[in-house]
Formats: sequence, structure tokens, C-alpha cells
Amino acid sequence: MFHCLFIITGWLVIATHCWSATSSITPPTEPSPRLKIGLALSGGAARGLAHIGILKALEELRVPVDQIAGTSMGSIIGGLYASGLDIEQLTKAVQTIEWAKVLQFERDRDQLSYRDKQLQPRYFNFEFGLNQNGVTAPSGFINGQDLLILLKRLTQHIVVDDFAKLPIPFIAVATDLEDASEPYLLTKGDLALALRASMAVPFAFAPVSIDGRLLVDGGIVNNIPVDVVKDMGADIVIAVDIATPILDQVNSSSSLLTVVEQSINISLIQNSIRLIKKADIVIEPDLREFAATDFDKSSDMIARGYQAIQAQAALFKLLSLSPPDYAKYQAAKLARRPYLPKSITPAFIRVEGNHRTDTAALEGKLQTLRGHPVSPQQALKYATDQLMSLSEFEQINFRLERDNLGATGLIFEVREKPWGPHYFQLGLEATTSFDDKIEFTLLARHEKLNINKLGAEWINELKVGTGYFIRTEFYQPLDYDRRWFLAPFASVERSFNEVFKVQESAEYDVQSMQLGLEAGMTFNKVAEWRGGFRYDDVNADLRVGNAYGLPPRQAQQNLLTFKFGYDNLDHAVFATRGLKLDLTGQLYHPVIGSDLSYQKFSLYARAHAHWGSHVILLSDLTVDTALNSTLPDYEYFAVGGFNLLSGFRQGQQTGRQALVMRAGGLFDLPSTVAKFRATEYKFLGLIHAGKAWDTTYREIDLSELNYGGTAAIIWDTQFGVIQLGIGYTDNGSFRYHLSLGRVF
Repeated sequence: MFHCLFIITGWLVIATHCWSATSSITPPTEPSPRLKIGLALSGGAARGLAHIGILKALEELRVPVDQIAGTSMGSIIGGLYASGLDIEQLTKAVQTIEWAKVLQFERDRDQLSYRDKQLQPRYFNFEFGLNQNGVTAPSGFINGQDLLILLKRLTQHIVVDDFAKLPIPFIAVATDLEDASEPYLLTKGDLALALRASMAVPFAFAPVSIDGRLLVDGGIVNNIPVDVVKDMGADIVIAVDIATPILDQVNSSSSLLTVVEQSINISLIQNSIRLIKKADIVIEPDLREFAATDFDKSSDMIARGYQAIQAQAALFKLLSLSPPDYAKYQAAKLARRPYLPKSITPAFIRVEGNHRTDTAALEGKLQTLRGHPVSPQQALKYATDQLMSLSEFEQINFRLERDNLGATGLIFEVREKPWGPHYFQLGLEATTSFDDKIEFTLLARHEKLNINKLGAEWINELKVGTGYFIRTEFYQPLDYDRRWFLAPFASVERSFNEVFKVQESAEYDVQSMQLGLEAGMTFNKVAEWRGGFRYDDVNADLRVGNAYGLPPRQAQQNLLTFKFGYDNLDHAVFATRGLKLDLTGQLYHPVIGSDLSYQKFSLYARAHAHWGSHVILLSDLTVDTALNSTLPDYEYFAVGGFNLLSGFRQGQQTGRQALVMRAGGLFDLPSTVAKFRATEYKFLGLIHAGKAWDTTYREIDLSELNYGGTAAIIWDTQFGVIQLGIGYTDNGSFRYHLSLGRVF
């Protein structure tokens, strides 16, 4: 036994000696490769901006990042960083983005046609449809197109066959709605579209279709993708958890929304607890006082992320590289950034994905891009503005493609609204001055789009309240640009019109049936002109008061009409710039078969301009005139009410001439709910002057104007504009007012 040990010991000594002797003459061995470090970035909406602070601190400590996987907002920050954006660019981007606009519920107003602009804010900001599957509705409330355009710009339109080829290998995590057993990993293709899919929060954003899969937010199945980063080859995984914590107090009296929110948070937390155990290092920034919608507090959340790493600086210094090695790492990372052209000159334009809309009509609206140098960002923005105005699309994207001759073209990929082709909207208008009756009007609208190749539309409108109004119109464009159009229409209406003269009043029950044909043209989504011929069959009955020259009980009237409208306001209510103008005219004359002879002209103009960042200046003008003609009493112009002369009751002054002028502003108030502009509110202050005269326009005496002022709080909500305020006009009184519906 001891003999054997002696022999073994002897051999070890000899081997050690030989090794020592030979090691001095052999070249040094290569240093062992360093450990690969990966980041798993969780979702959490605005709280995810703390990821930028995490990345900033890691850079300062010279900790290399070799792989990134992210979910939801974690995928957006991680994907942008992996694509080559530096910390300064990331920080500037999130702090200059108009989050309220990007994440707004309604479409950008610049993308709306002139006619669609006039529907705001008459109807609820919700549209549903009818197709072969029955009644359907949008799968998300937030307009995801603006978010996609933003992501395309920030990623510089990167499209690669493998996200592992990015400066930092990257994977975005999503959820496949048809197979949610495993997270769906986005590893190639259009980077911006992948990030948009990973953040497609159910109910908020519409799902994204990629490779035949319908994808939503990855946080549903994997909110902290630690396992994904490990599978990418990371030796050390740093998990960053910024998920919203559960609410402190939830009980049986909590609202439905609170219970749903708590349930979702609990699900995400349980999901995260299971995954986070696999991480080597876990970072949880202190974000307790920040909500998922606090995009305006980006600087504070970035700072919290930075502090979370610095608090463990000693640990991360063990993973840091020397300055020369870190410089080599950074240089190698930048060298992998894909080359992206600053501009392209498309030789051809093609549209794909449309089924209901004629391809020639769509491609015709985009031919301006052909043969002209344009940046990818400009191309997508132009296509969005042109095609979204057709009200038929949910998403628009593009790709570059070469034909057989080597020419490069733009292929626009559109996604039609899946809840079409019949679209419906509902609305409600209500108003009261508390000392008078409450008036309600229910609104409903139906549209059937793209009836033929030129894009004809069938439009039906219904108003039901004290009276009713039903109108149907067939809107037929005459060219692919949809500039010229014809519009035959028919309507039935019943209204109760009050007429005030001196100290007496009368009320007429007016029933009418109208048939007409209008022709017109549109001007670049900001204006429309119409002119036409109309037949009216009117039955006017006196209900209350004296007949001050009531025309025949039944009148058959033919008239010529014209309308011109201009609207380039950047918001329907709280516009910071722009002008709205409406000019209408009606000419009745026996020569064209009318029982009566008179003229009616109306002008409404409103201008907005911002003064600093918290004040919007506005002024408006209303002018109504019958010139020298005599109107039937029930056709008199009326002023009064909160939006005209606020010290008078609705329509308390009537006459053949009317004038109202107002000037003032909208002022910001402290707001905790203005993140998505869904319930933004402002203070309205106006002074006004106006009057109605029962004279010819030559006899108007401006010294008789009534003066006053208005003060109100205005809420812009998903269900219409709510206005609560007080007004005064001399010769009138102080009146309180509450309304839902139109403000101006």
C-alpha cells in the first residue's frame, strides 16, 4: 500500500517539474472567454421607461449586454437599444414623444376626411360594425397606427431575417391568441411591427398579424422572459421587474374596473414569480408611486432605474470590463448596425391586403411617391394620411421590394377593419339650464363603404328627441381621387320651433319631407363645396301663441342650396391651431317652383391659436341673414343658450337677422387624467356680444347689441364633450348650464 503511494507521489513530482520546465518555453494560452450577460426586461407600460435608467447605469459601470429579450414596454426599450440607439437618443425620444397623441383613442385628425371631422364630437368615440359574422366591434380602443409610425421612425425601418444580427441579439415576446400555451417569440422581420405586437395590450390595442399569427401583449404568458434569455445563450441573466404592484385596498365595494385591474395584476405577478426564480440577478426599481399611465414622469422613472443599479454597484463591478475591452465591445456592437438608406426613389407602387377597397383607387392616391426621392418615414406618413382618410383601414405598413428588372418599389400592406363593411356610431346630446326642461337627442349613423370601384358610400342618419330627423344619402365619387362627387338624398324631419316677438312667443310643429341632389368637390381633406337642388314639402301647424304671418298650412318649395366648409383644426374641441368655417345658403323662388320667395344665408367661423403651452386663444363669429326678404316665422334665426348668448334661454331671441361674436380662451387646469386625452378637461372663459333683429339687414343697429360673458369647465370624454358653467348677458340673467354634446 505504502509502496504504491510512494510511486504515485513520485510521478506527481516529476510531472510537476516537467510542467514547470516546459511552461517557460511554450506560448501563453488564450484567456478563457468571458461570461455572456443577458437582460430580461418586463412589461409595465409607462413604468417600463425605468429600463432606460437600468441601461444607462450598466453602461457607466462598463457591464456588457450580450442578449436582450423583452415583453411589452420592455420589448420596446430593449428592442430600440438592441437596434443601436444609444442612451441619449432613447432618453430624448421618450421625453419628446407626444404620448397623449400616440396613445389616443381617436384617430389623428389630420388623417380624417372633411366629412369625418364634422362628426366629431357628435358621436361616441366608438364604432361597431356588421358583417357576415353578425355584429362586430374593434378589438382595441387605442389607435395603434400612430404607435407603429413612431416605432418605424425610431427603429429606422429595420427589417432583417434574424434579430440576432442586430447590434445586440434580441427577441420580442408576444402571445398567440390561437395558441397561448407558450409565448410566441418574434425573432425576425420588421422590428417595429414586432415591438408593436409585443405591446398589443388586449382591449387597448388591436392584435397584430404576423406570419399568419394573431398576436397580443406577451405579458399574458411571459412578463419577464428570463427563460428566453437563457435559451439565447446567456450565462448570467439580469431580470428587471417593473410590473405594476397589486392595489393595497380592494373589497366588496370596489368597482368592476378595480377588480379587473387587480385580477390582471395578480396574474402577472404570479407569472413573474415563477419566471424570476430562474434569474441570476433581479432588479426591482422603486416605482411604487408611479402608475402605468405616467408617461409625463419619464425623467423620474429613468432616475429610479438608474438608482436601482447603482445601489448594487459593487455586484455589477464584478461583471464589468476594463476600459479598453469595453471600448472594443462597443465598437463591435456599432459595427453590426444594419445599413439603412436615408431615402428611396420607388419605381413602382403596389398595395396589398385590401379586399373591399379597389386597388386602383388606393394605388392612385399614392402615385405621387413614384419616381421621387422620399425617406421611408415620409412614405409611411404620406400613405397613412392618404389611406386612413377612407375610414376603411385599421393598419398600414410597407416594405421594399425589387422586381425582376432590379427596380425598387414600395409595397404598402393594409389591414381593413375586420368589423366592416357596415359601420355604426351612436351619440347622445343633452342640455339643461336647470330652470328649464332637459332636452335629450339620441343620434345614430350607419355607413356602407366601397359599394363600387369608385368608393361609393351609403349613409343613413337618425336623430330622435323632442322631434326627429331621418336622412339617407348615396355619396358617389366621380373619380379615383374622390375629389368630385354626386350625392342624391332624402330626409324626413319633425321639429318644434319657437318664435319670440316682443313679449310674446309662438311654437310651430313643422313637418317636412325633402328630396334633393347635390354635386360638389373636396379639397385635400380640409374643405368641401356642395351645390344642388332640393324639393321641400312642408306642413307647419301653430301649436302655441299667435300666427304672425304664418304661410299656407302646406307649402311645396323648390330651392337652390350651396354649402362651403373648411376645417383644419388639429382637435375637434381643444384645438391649438387652425380655422373652421361654414357658409350655407338657401334660395327659394317661384321661378324654380317654390310657393314662397326668400333667401337664407349663414356664416360660422372659429379660429384657434396657442399662447404659450397652457392657453388656447379662440374667437368665433355667427352671422345669419335673410337680406331684405321676409321669412316664414318658423324659419326665423334663433340665438340664445350657452353657446350663443349665455344669459338667455335657448333660442330666446329670434329674427330675420342675427349676429353673435365671442372671444376668449381655453386654459389648462391641474389634471391627473390627461395622459391619453380621454378625459382631458380645461377651463373656458369667453366674452360675447350679439342680438337677433326682426328687420332687414339695412336696419340693423349695432348699438343694440347685448353683452356678457361665459365661464365653464369642459371635459372631453369618450362619450362626448361635457360642459358645466355659468353665463350672463345684459337684458338677460345669470344662467347655469350643463350639456353633453357639442361645445361650439
